[in-house]
Amino acid sequence: EAEQEHLETWLISTLQHRIKTVTENMEALKTRTALENALFETWNDFRWYNRRKQTSNSNALKQALETWTLLLAPFAPYICEEIWSKLNKTGFISQADWPVYDETKVNVEAEETENLIKNVLEDTSNILKATKMTPKQIHYYTAAQWKWKIYLTALKKSESATLTISDLMKELMTDPDLKKMGGQVAKFAQGITEEINRMPEDMKQRQLQIGALDEAKLLRKAETFFAREFDAKIHTYREDDQQHHDPQKKAVLARPYRPAIYIA
Repeated sequence: EAEQEHLETWLISTLQHRIKTVTENMEALKTRTALENALFETWNDFRWYNRRKQTSNSNALKQALETWTLLLAPFAPYICEEIWSKLNKTGFISQADWPVYDETKVNVEAEETENLIKNVLEDTSNILKATKMTPKQIHYYTAAQWKWKIYLTALKKSESATLTISDLMKELMTDPDLKKMGGQVAKFAQGITEEINRMPEDMKQRQLQIGALDEAKLLRKAETFFAREFDAKIHTYREDDQQHHDPQKKAVLARPYRPAIYIA
């Protein structure tokens, strides 16, 4: 039930961005870009929602479908009038109020959670394609807390200037716990510096806004979805769990937003 509620929150949140993008492009007379977002991007959102869901919350889904129909109305008025009627809406869609972007319905954490799940799904699929394996069990390992501490510090430092490994290490070594880990910290910091410098500013801000995700908890909630997608038993661990099944020492490869994967 909580997982389903999360998906409804994600769908409504994502729709706010579609409303904003379509409206801005319509006002700028960029009708082709507006149509691409109203039709294809929103359709992809619904496809993902449908793929992820276990049950449907009729109120949230109906609200989302009404908004989508309104966004499409300028491009396909006759079809949208038919859909509007099927949704049991009174009056003509051509006379209905245009959807308004509502920032209070934007939930960055829900969006980043789904981005995480999409990334894990894609990474797992790519491994299976490359290895031609038929999985029986899939093990996910999420990044240790000390990696999150480094990652968020690096994000913060990259706001004001290009991130350099020397500046990052100078700050990290002021943390007694990280200082004790020395080489491990340096290796991980080196690995994320270039990645963070390439990251779009809006993504940095989103990730800083929500801080460290409890990825293990989020992936465990999605285990039923992964099991359905891959027809395999799913196990999720934290990298720093005292006991976890990790015969190929994959856990050390875990990074924030990029869990490590072992397939058997």
